[in-house]
Amino acid sequence: MFPINVVGRDRTIPKAAVVLIAINLLVFLWELSVDAKGDGFLKAALQNYGLEVCKIGEQSLITTGLDSFRSLFLHASAAHVLGNMWFLFLFGGLVERYLGSVKFVLAYLGFGVVATMAHVAFGNTVCTVTDTGVVIGASGAIAGVMGGFLVLKPRAKVRAMLGFFRPFVWTIKLPAVVFLGYWLLMDVMQHIGWIGVETDVAHWAHIGGFVAGAAAMFAAGLFKPMPKPDPLEHLAE
Repeated sequence: MFPINVVGRDRTIPKAAVVLIAINLLVFLWELSVDAKGDGFLKAALQNYGLEVCKIGEQSLITTGLDSFRSLFLHASAAHVLGNMWFLFLFGGLVERYLGSVKFVLAYLGFGVVATMAHVAFGNTVCTVTDTGVVIGASGAIAGVMGGFLVLKPRAKVRAMLGFFRPFVWTIKLPAVVFLGYWLLMDVMQHIGWIGVETDVAHWAHIGGFVAGAAAMFAAGLFKPMPKPDPLEHLAE
């Protein structure tokens, strides 16, 4: 189930989210240039600039912090970065408008930090001589944005696509609480092995980021009113 758009009349461009998207895409273009140098170059670069879980404690806190920060802008494939950026574009606008651009960026980075900490603490990384548990990707930070969106506008309609090839393609509209709840549930079930196969996805980073985003919006709601439902939202459908 893949989101196509969020139904609504607001077409404001989320400036900070667009800047984050541009940075991620530029970094991925750099990754492609490194990969073009030959086999092994990209893997070495990701190990050098990404966060290696198994080396935490061996390095200084400054080095670990820098690796964690850089990891938020590195991705393993085109599908990885494009999927992440699409989710950020869809769900980041509302959160950015609520917080403001500067606070949104700070919150985004904060969600990424919490997501990384959750993966380090609960991700069950197996350390070997050849695998030091490199963590890369913006998924945890974006999961935080999604958790924040859920709190801010749980009844917003998300138009999602089922299937990818005609004639086996359908679109449905679901409340955000259903779509995002389903997304989180799938992550939990994949982590505990109830569905799917073993992958390199850092499910605990997603879960930790999502919970952090939801908690942050609950806290912000104590000081600033939540967005009110739009009674004319159906006109945008």
